[in-house]
Amino acid sequence: MIPYGLTPDQFCRRYRRYLQRSTPTTIAALRALLVRPLPDQPLRGDVQLFLGENGLDTPDAWLYLSGENNKVDASDPTLFAGKALDLQLGLEDAPEFDPAYFEEDFQGVALIANTLKSWFAECWWKAGGWSWPVALTLAVHDGFGDGERIPLTESA
Repeated sequence: MIPYGLTPDQFCRRYRRYLQRSTPTTIAALRALLVRPLPDQPLRGDVQLFLGENGLDTPDAWLYLSGENNKVDASDPTLFAGKALDLQLGLEDAPEFDPAYFEEDFQGVALIANTLKSWFAECWWKAGGWSWPVALTLAVHDGFGDGERIPLTESA
């Protein structure tokens, strides 16, 4: 367990080091996504980062695509309007921080949310996602962090 006593900046750097271990895996998974064929109809989308009910679970990322003719079909592996796709981040074994980091005066969940969001955006862009032809933004689900959305593609 990481004992209480880090400054917010040190806390973010420690969490970022944890994320950095998964950067190559995440970039490879995103590159595989970006080369998948897209339908002829225009799509827009959103990537949502999930931290669990209290903000302390292992992070998950989901891509939600929408368009003019949304459909729901969990068995269809293609990308289409209405698709929800679990993006594999390769994040396991999160560091265990002292619970004091998550009390109101320190705001550890907000720091994790913002650090995770900026890390994911960098991975997306390093994978070549800026030019992907889907208007795509990134946000942290449940209002954790600063609440700002990050455009992941030029068309966003």
